[in-house]
Amino acid sequence: MRICVCVKQTPDSSSVYVNPISGEVDRERFVQVLNAADACAVEAAVRLKEQVGATVLAITLGPQDAESALRTALAIGADEAVRLWNPDAAEWGPFTVAAALAASIQQLFPTPDLVLCGDSASDRSSGVVGPALAELLDLPQITNVAQLSLKREEQRDEGAPLLQATRKLERGYRELLEAQPPVLLAVTADLNEPRYPSLPAHMAALKAKIPVYNPTLWFDSTALEEADETTLLEIHVPRPLPRHIPTPDSHHSAFERIGEILAGGTTGRKTRIVEGSDEELARVLVEFLREKGFLQEK
Repeated sequence: MRICVCVKQTPDSSSVYVNPISGEVDRERFVQVLNAADACAVEAAVRLKEQVGATVLAITLGPQDAESALRTALAIGADEAVRLWNPDAAEWGPFTVAAALAASIQQLFPTPDLVLCGDSASDRSSGVVGPALAELLDLPQITNVAQLSLKREEQRDEGAPLLQATRKLERGYRELLEAQPPVLLAVTADLNEPRYPSLPAHMAALKAKIPVYNPTLWFDSTALEEADETTLLEIHVPRPLPRHIPTPDSHHSAFERIGEILAGGTTGRKTRIVEGSDEELARVLVEFLREKGFLQEK
């Protein structure tokens, strides 16, 4: 099985500082790390490698300091790493980045069985690269994957395991899908908990040689015209929401004070704490449901 993981180096959110006067981001304070969702994608690839056997390639598009993200992927368990770069790549949009990744994968790691990537990056969070990459590689795709497992008992072809993915939908819904490689999966940052690499793995990753390629050798970046769909108006630090803690009346009983805290001071919300036997609690619950119209008299 051949697995390609597309990763990106992004600033650690705790290191981002916005000047309150100029409104500009102080980029010198950035601490660059492997994007959280991409780290989960690497961990998922390594787990599949341990279960069925696979070759895992980590690939990124970025300048020389982006190699730290690749070395993190190697320390987690990736077998190979490749960095792509072109001086004009700093100005490329997500569709051009996807075209560069697709052309490079076809040249350096052709016919992968599985392509993994994060659903979005913590810096721009466009969520475009994954779906665009699937389109360019002519692969089916599953986005917003929050759970991923391997179904060993059901395989359509030998050597092609059946994957079971749970993806996030709106309003808290979940969708359970099954897919057989080749397929592209865009995973979320809560897919798993990336392992902490051992010291020998760290040392081996630091010593590894990472080849660098110019992706424009395989595609024409000037032929792609991207629409300027986003206009940046302002950058500011997120404003924390005020937290109101209700103060219960000290003259009330302990149970009444707990009820006031649970109510949170919200107008129109009342909370009751009921004590008694199981029969008494059931009777109070039935009366409450009948008052609210959930139960009707026969």
